[in-house]
Amino acid sequence: MRRLASIVVAVALACAAVALQGAHWSYERAYGPFVENGRIGRTLTEPRFTIRVEQVQTARSIRVPEGPYGAKPQIIPAGGVFAVVIATVAARRSPVYVASATLHTAYGDYYPTDKLGGGILSQPLVTPLSYLRFQPGMPRRGVYLFDVPARALAGARLYVSDRDTEDAEFGFYRNDPVRFSDEAHVDLGISAADAVRLDHTAAQGYGLPGPS
Repeated sequence: MRRLASIVVAVALACAAVALQGAHWSYERAYGPFVENGRIGRTLTEPRFTIRVEQVQTARSIRVPEGPYGAKPQIIPAGGVFAVVIATVAARRSPVYVASATLHTAYGDYYPTDKLGGGILSQPLVTPLSYLRFQPGMPRRGVYLFDVPARALAGARLYVSDRDTEDAEFGFYRNDPVRFSDEAHVDLGISAADAVRLDHTAAQGYGLPGPS
């Protein structure tokens, strides 16, 4: 009888330990972003910024115009296809970067391509939204650019979050989550048939629009 009671107590403790482990929050869950969900064509309003994704286009290659000091135009090919996500972003109350961008797909997460160049001390000749510091009352229209396999477009969602300009002025170069940041998840509305169409109609030498 005593042995049976010991077994029951041991099983109960084991179950409690498993339950406690399952209840333990990860760092990202405890301190990660506050998420707002939306879809293409609608404005998502976060405490520090708004975003409206207007359109998704695709390209096999990007044409970069001639640059300063006699730099010649370039044609930059995609590894798969370039997903050109056209959006309008605005700061609400204070300057903000909306720079932590991810294309979330069934095949994994993709980050803005680095094929346009740029770095900590310089920007690409064609500036994507990831590099901009938004000012209140001054919405900017531009693009987030991803190099992805065409099959990954179906069901893709754009994730973007703000960065505190005081605490992380160069936050778009950091992969660590900013505590309690605001994150917008935008369903791009791409079906499997849409993904096939976007693959077949991807442009050659696409002229990437700069922010306006």
